[in-house]
Amino acid sequence: MLSLVSCSACSESGDGDDASESEEDAATATSSGGSDASTGGGGGSGPSTTTGTAATTTTGDASGSTGGDGATNGSGSSGGSGSSGGSGGSGGSGGGGGSASSCKRGVAANVAPGAAFSGGVSWWYNWAIRGEGAGAGIEFVPMIWGSSTAGDDIPEGSRFLLGFNEPNFFAQADLSPEAAAAAWPEVEASARSQGVPIVSPGMNYCGPADQCHGTDPYEYLRNFFAACSDCRVDYVAVHWYNCDLPSLRDYLEPGGNLEGFEQFGKPIWITEFSCDPSASVADQEAYMREAIPYLEDNPNVFRYSWFSAGPIPNAKLINDDGSPTSLGETYIDLPQSCD
Repeated sequence: MLSLVSCSACSESGDGDDASESEEDAATATSSGGSDASTGGGGGSGPSTTTGTAATTTTGDASGSTGGDGATNGSGSSGGSGSSGGSGGSGGSGGGGGSASSCKRGVAANVAPGAAFSGGVSWWYNWAIRGEGAGAGIEFVPMIWGSSTAGDDIPEGSRFLLGFNEPNFFAQADLSPEAAAAAWPEVEASARSQGVPIVSPGMNYCGPADQCHGTDPYEYLRNFFAACSDCRVDYVAVHWYNCDLPSLRDYLEPGGNLEGFEQFGKPIWITEFSCDPSASVADQEAYMREAIPYLEDNPNVFRYSWFSAGPIPNAKLINDDGSPTSLGETYIDLPQSCD
């Protein structure tokens, strides 16, 4: 499914489109203002003068066995510098996974990355608890896509656990902040079985409003933390589909048109990002070359993963056989800093 929404408060580029559709029937997103298979976004009106929107459509597999086609979503935006918001959650020691690869670069895809990716990509995920294919020795990170798989066993040797996929979208994990908080102890139980850190629900702008548990991802996450004050959350996950660096920076950092996810005081995982479906391969590459140096240098970004799935064919990094596309080769070869 494809969903397009403009983003009037998102810096210079203006557009935040998004697409998403799943190969699995279990979690297809279709909301017209922004849905997603793993992302989402239509913007809310925001607290201030500007209206932010984002686009998105993604899919993930709620069953937890195979990934959906993942999806994308929008940049979104709300006006105003945003409130401070607490850091939320108790955090915890970080479990056994905190010592995993210090390289940030990953891939969000239904197809496991092949051996050619091993030099430039350190991790991948597919919106599910288990990955199909070996991934050429690249770390696989499981996801509890929705409440139906919360508490399920995750693969032995896992180093991290990703939380619910865009629960603010009716078409995705479909959980109010309070419902997500109520189910979170089961997520903690899954993580505890392997002694790993937990990443928050993956957030994106949502729209239209009647398809969402609130349109503003910052507000949703604040409400989640308020309802889950004793919950363990070690990292914050976000999705973004605007095709310019200024809006990406604005989405993460406080003090601009958007509130910034740094307000939560936790390291950030950008678990889906690329340009929207209207962008050419050349546009995707130009944005990639602009965004990645920023993400590599930003000390508040712990990991990031480019969106590589069917809803945005021009953003795909991986061919069906696991080999890199031309864009994938660029992604592999871009400089990265690994401590």
